[in-house]
Amino acid sequence: MTKNNKRAPKFKQTRPSVVVATALFGAVMTSTVSANESTQDQKWPYAQGFYIGGQLGHAKTDTSADNLNSLYNAAGLNSQSTDVDKSDLGYSLFVGYRFNEHWAVEGGYQDLGDRSVSFSGSTTNPNAYYNLAEEVYPETADGLSLSVLGSIPFDNGLTLTGKLGYFDWEMDAVSTELSGTNMQRPGASSRKDSGAWYGVEVGYHIEYDLQTYVSLQHIPLQDDDVNVISVGLRFWFDDKPAYRPAKPAPASIAKPKPVVEQAPIAPQPNVEKAKVEKPKDTDGDGVFDSEDKCAATPSTHKVDAKGCSQFVMKPVDMKVVILYANNSSEIDKKYFDKLADLASFIKKYNVDSLNVVGHTSASGSAAYNQKLSERRAQSVAQFLTERFGIDPKVIKPVGKGESEPVSEDPSLNRRMEVYIKSDVKMPVLKS
Repeated sequence: MTKNNKRAPKFKQTRPSVVVATALFGAVMTSTVSANESTQDQKWPYAQGFYIGGQLGHAKTDTSADNLNSLYNAAGLNSQSTDVDKSDLGYSLFVGYRFNEHWAVEGGYQDLGDRSVSFSGSTTNPNAYYNLAEEVYPETADGLSLSVLGSIPFDNGLTLTGKLGYFDWEMDAVSTELSGTNMQRPGASSRKDSGAWYGVEVGYHIEYDLQTYVSLQHIPLQDDDVNVISVGLRFWFDDKPAYRPAKPAPASIAKPKPVVEQAPIAPQPNVEKAKVEKPKDTDGDGVFDSEDKCAATPSTHKVDAKGCSQFVMKPVDMKVVILYANNSSEIDKKYFDKLADLASFIKKYNVDSLNVVGHTSASGSAAYNQKLSERRAQSVAQFLTERFGIDPKVIKPVGKGESEPVSEDPSLNRRMEVYIKSDVKMPVLKS
């Protein structure tokens, strides 16, 4: 007896597997070396370290009704697909770690969505018919993915990233039979596998610790490939500021030099006038180019007879004050910029002595406040050393407890005072 069957398998992923994989990017390594050679004194201006993220997009299986019909025929099925749904919403949730501006790793869960196909056919052996049909469907999957990201940074927060990953996936197929108005479930099957995938993305840093991106992934499964176009977001837990270069002194306009006109030379009979070229002073420092040993001297500097900037040792007396919360030695983020500028000044002028003095209010015991003031001094010293590479030998942290109040307001006494009292080599400026 021949029976007509119409069935609509629906595919849904059910459980993830463990992924262990490593991938390398040779092309980005070349870019990393090149970039390091050209930007030795620059720092990555955005967050590094651990982050979390997610993406949402359109996942599409590379198949068609004709492809499925060919598979049905190859499996010995007298069937024709009538409706193929080969795309769905896909998403991914992940954690990652950025080592520097070029390299990061990510690991997390990825779901490529559901797929379905409706087909009809005839058979005299329904059980065998279903067993064969359950192996023919548009593939999709979910599971755990591990990837390596190699990025090339550009100006204004843009990045171009290549991604190479490993996907450990599983897929379940559920087949249902439409018989009149009743829906039955004659069978189900599942499969799992793992393999490599690759992709590209263009990212943009909205904030220091927040990045959005557009991504394209190509994920090969067993029989079909899945392409995913997504929009994603990453958030870093790094709240430390980027390195800031020292602020340059404002340039002043050099005063024009007076031009002394020479008295005209009376023409000599039968003698041609010699063409005399006027000497050049390209950088405007008062020394002709033919005698200038230091080209492009800043116009604000006084120079010597060879056209080189004159320097003099000058005493510098600088003070930075940081206030703390009660019973705390943690530096408030609002002082990060002040400390960044201080570190830049120390490096630019080779400052060799920095006094860091911690103070407290009078609340609590004197012995406890002494220890608290020392921890505050150490917090600033450690911040300058670890974040900006200041030599620890330059920094002299001292705690003075509650012995030197500056106000009746306790909040103004919970402070850290950073002093620079040193002679530094500075250029002599024109008056």
